[in-house]
Amino acid sequence: MSRELIPIGVPVIDEYITGIPRDALILIIGDPGSGFITFMHQLLVIRAKTGIPAVYTSLDRPESEIRHDLATFGWKLDKLTWQFTDLSPSARQKQSKTSKTLQWEGDAVNIVSHNFFRKIVEFKDDRAIPAFDSVVNTITYMLIQSSLKSVLRFLNEYSTIIKGSNGWHFLTMVRGVHGNDVENIFSHYSDVVLEFAMTLNTETRLYERVLGIKKLLGVDSRVFSIEFDKRGIRPITTSKIQ
Repeated sequence: MSRELIPIGVPVIDEYITGIPRDALILIIGDPGSGFITFMHQLLVIRAKTGIPAVYTSLDRPESEIRHDLATFGWKLDKLTWQFTDLSPSARQKQSKTSKTLQWEGDAVNIVSHNFFRKIVEFKDDRAIPAFDSVVNTITYMLIQSSLKSVLRFLNEYSTIIKGSNGWHFLTMVRGVHGNDVENIFSHYSDVVLEFAMTLNTETRLYERVLGIKKLLGVDSRVFSIEFDKRGIRPITTSKIQ
């Protein structure tokens, strides 16, 4: 992994961290509704504006649904900028009816490896693409469909194949589904860990969203309060939350 650091493009956070290294494997863990997927999309859009394309695969949500979410913030990524592999259940069911060679109802790890890795290799072989990002959304679905051992084998292969891409590579995981031990295993494999949570304010009786920088070499762990606005997610304080 290159130690050249790239700012993420989000004010306040960029004031606290120097940046994220090229080729970094970034694990984003979040509570449902905490905004962790939105934040990842926000980073991809920021990167796309600088000319960095992405290879994106989703196992639980179709491309149309994800693009609808992007549109709520006015974000648009064309098909050349964002190479999407739709592996949602509806897409696999449709494909299995027409394909005689691919068994889409099989192991989730094999499904991802067959399509996703092929696209990554194509991007690496294309000399017109000096840098690109990639996304596996979500690891949670893979762990539900496949054994931990097979998902870790996938992660090892993924970590190897993305080297030299000069980009950022995202894994998403729903917080609390698999327990602390599994989350810690994936945190160990990752270069950067960002954690999103919903916390209850006992005074207002309202849930508040927070973003924690849990793991990033050279950076102390820190938690930011965050909120949604029309541009996406932004921190609303620079103070640590005790």
